[in-house]
Amino acid sequence: MKKSRLTCCGLLFFLLVFSFLVFAEEPLVSTVFFESDVRDAVNELVFQTGVNIIMDETVRGVITLDLRDVPLEKALTMISLAGGFSFTKIDDFYFLGIADPKSPSFKHLVETESVKLQYISQTEARSLLPSIYDSYLRSSPERDIISITAPRTLIDKFRLDVAAIDRPAQQVLIQAIVTEISQDALKEYGINLLDFSKQGGPGGPKNETDWKGIRLNSDLGEALDVAFRTKFFSYGDLLAQLRLLESENKAEIKANPKVLVSDRGVVNLFSGQTQHLILPETGSSSYLKTEAIDVGISLKVSPRILNDQELEIVISPEVSHFVNDRYNGKTGFVVRRNEVSTSVYVQNGQTLVIAGLTLDQELERRSQVPVLGSIPLVRWLFSNKSERVEERELVVFLVAEIQ
Repeated sequence: MKKSRLTCCGLLFFLLVFSFLVFAEEPLVSTVFFESDVRDAVNELVFQTGVNIIMDETVRGVITLDLRDVPLEKALTMISLAGGFSFTKIDDFYFLGIADPKSPSFKHLVETESVKLQYISQTEARSLLPSIYDSYLRSSPERDIISITAPRTLIDKFRLDVAAIDRPAQQVLIQAIVTEISQDALKEYGINLLDFSKQGGPGGPKNETDWKGIRLNSDLGEALDVAFRTKFFSYGDLLAQLRLLESENKAEIKANPKVLVSDRGVVNLFSGQTQHLILPETGSSSYLKTEAIDVGISLKVSPRILNDQELEIVISPEVSHFVNDRYNGKTGFVVRRNEVSTSVYVQNGQTLVIAGLTLDQELERRSQVPVLGSIPLVRWLFSNKSERVEERELVVFLVAEIQ
C-alpha cells in the first residue's frame, strides 16, 4: 500500500515539475489586436511575457488577432504567417524578420540541410518543385544532391515535397516473340491463326471482331500492319501454338525475350549476327579497315504508363539482311533494311501484333533412293536436289504488363 502511495506521489511531483518547466519556457499571451501595427503587436508580446523579441527593418504591416492563453511561440507563428515572416530562438530571445537572401539578417533566420535524391535527377526535381524554393536551393548535377538554406518550417515542407516526387518509376514486363511465318500459313489461317478452338490448333471459328489495327508504310514503301486484340489470351498458349507451327516448318521463332523495364524506359532487342567486313580506306588502295555490320531483327520498345490499366507503346521494329554475299568494288555489300516506328495505346496485358515485313528464304530439299543414293560417284543418279525461294513474313507479338 505504501509503495502505491509513493508511486502516485512521485508521478504527481513529476507532472508538476514538467508543467512548471513547460509554462516557464512557454509563457502564455492573452490580448486582442484589431488592424494593429505588427511592430506594436510584437512589443505587446514582449510586455506580457518579458521575453525579448528583436525585429529587423522588414517587419512591417497590419494584423488582427484574438489571442487567449496562447503560448508565445504559437503567437509568433500566427503573426509570422500573416506577414510572411520567420523567427528563430537564439539563447533566451527571439529574432523576427523576412528570410530574404539579400537581407543582412538572412543568416540568423535560416538553417542549411542537404537532400540526396535516389530515383530522379536534381534537374528533374527542381523542375517539379514549387518555385517558392528557387532562391533557397543549390544543387550538384554530378551527385544528385540538393542543398536548401531556409527557415526550419520551409525545410520541413521541402523534405515532404521531395519525398512525394522522389519515387521509383513503375516497372513494365515486356514479353516479345519474334517469329517468321510462311505466307502459306498466313493465307491458310489469316488473322484466325491465333483463335483457338476447343479441339486445339488453328482453324477455329473466325472472330475477327476481336482485332483492331492500322496500316503504316515502312521506309522502303512496304505496308506494315499493326494490330492488337481486344480480348486477351494466354502468352503460354500463344508460344505453344507457334512452337506447333515451327514443328511443321511453317514458322520459325527467332527470339523470345522477357525484359523488365522502367516506365518510359527503352528496351533494345536484337536477334541476328554481326558481320565484319574488310573494306579499303577511302582514297587508298593499300590500307584496309574493318567495319562491323549487324544484320537480323532488332526491336526497340518504350512503354509509357497512362494509368493502372492503359499504356502507350512506342515500338520500332527493323529487319535487315544481305541481298547477296559478293563484294562489289563500287558499293560493297548490299544490306536491305525494313524499319518503321509507331505508337499504339493498349490495355494492360493486351497482345500487340506487328506484321507486314517480308523476307525471302531459300529452302533446299534433297531426296534419294535408300542405299543407292549414298554410294559415291553414282549417287547423283539416284538422288534429287531442289531449291526454292519461300516468302516469309516477320510477325512480332508483344505483351506489356504493368508490375
